[in-house]
Amino acid sequence: MPNCDFYATLKDHEEILNILFEESGCEIYETASDYEKPLKQFFNTSEILSEFNRTYPNGNKWSSVELHIYVLDCGFKFTTDKIKLNPEACDGFEYRYSAKGLGLIQLYLEIPSNKGLRNSHTNHNTKKRALNWARTPEEIVDIELCDYKKITQFSSKLNRLIRKNALGKISSRPVLPGALEVWNKGVSLNPYSPNDTKIK
Repeated sequence: MPNCDFYATLKDHEEILNILFEESGCEIYETASDYEKPLKQFFNTSEILSEFNRTYPNGNKWSSVELHIYVLDCGFKFTTDKIKLNPEACDGFEYRYSAKGLGLIQLYLEIPSNKGLRNSHTNHNTKKRALNWARTPEEIVDIELCDYKKITQFSSKLNRLIRKNALGKISSRPVLPGALEVWNKGVSLNPYSPNDTKIK
């Protein structure tokens, strides 16, 4: 599962997302919908970044936005799953939707919170792993028809873009300019602290 864990801020995410939308070749969706709402597809960078203005029940702003990238013409159709909820644990709501497909690319975005900055993340399934996770004969057929080479090429290009924009790294994790700026102001890039770790 080719992946890239990296540190980035809102400004860093904006630059990467702008390139994704400019070059097209994909559609971007939220990973899971709000309760009893359809799954959102995002059509520009501003729509995604505005998700960070949302708040948790305690009043704090969102520090995480989880996305799935659907690579166009990769051999399978984007669909959603309807997920049943426990109304007693979900304020009376009974369902939500999630992105479905073992050929989707994960793009999980993080921005600093009062607990520091967690790493953002990309990843996708290989064909072998997708087959191992298949639950039905229909899913196996979809996987066999899916162009995993094209998905891997898109994912690799995204990871190269992230690494190209980095000004350094911690361990194997690229540190993008905005993340470096907050690090220099004393914000931890979790689990690393400016007091005991150096960016190479």
